Amino acid sequence: MTFPESIRRLDRLRQLQTLYPGSPKTGKHESPELALQSLVDARDAAPERYSDYLEEAVAAYESSLYRAAILMVWSATIEHLYGVIRTHPDGIKLVEQANTARFGSSRSYREIKKADDLMYMSESNFLQLCEDAGAINRNARKVLIERLDLRNRCGHPTGYKPGREEAVVFIESLTLNILTGSWINWP
Repeated sequence: MTFPESIRRLDRLRQLQTLYPGSPKTGKHESPELALQSLVDARDAAPERYSDYLEEAVAAYESSLYRAAILMVWSATIEHLYGVIRTHPDGIKLVEQANTARFGSSRSYREIKKADDLMYMSESNFLQLCEDAGAINRNARKVLIERLDLRNRCGHPTGYKPGREEAVVFIESLTLNILTGSWINWP
């Protein structure tokens, strides 16, 4: 870099600092608090059927028990999706149609007649059926599958220990996109 080029860059930096005064906030100092606030907000807005999962997630996160917080947020997310299916007028019917179309010829096929039947399928298959039935879109399913992978590393004896930042991403992606309903296609 030449000396005149360095001067031009410094001038541009000064202009930016003039346009945006104040000290910058880094993700390291801001994200953990925002994740906790997202979690608290989700807990406060959650239906009774899964608010206790989020209550435990808040307590775990505040105690730096990130694996436990991840497990509890995941449980709340799955229960939220079960509720979406349960409360949609044709939810069970649409999921069963998707189930028959995708897995009907499989030896492990199990008919879905009521909401409780959803608990007997693998979570990855359940997420696929949510997409197939139109409850979520492909992007939501992809993010949920990524989060399921982390949940599985945390929920099984793998020795995996997530850090705070990984927990932050997990919590915020699910609370802001799934638990708020913003990525849910059904009312």
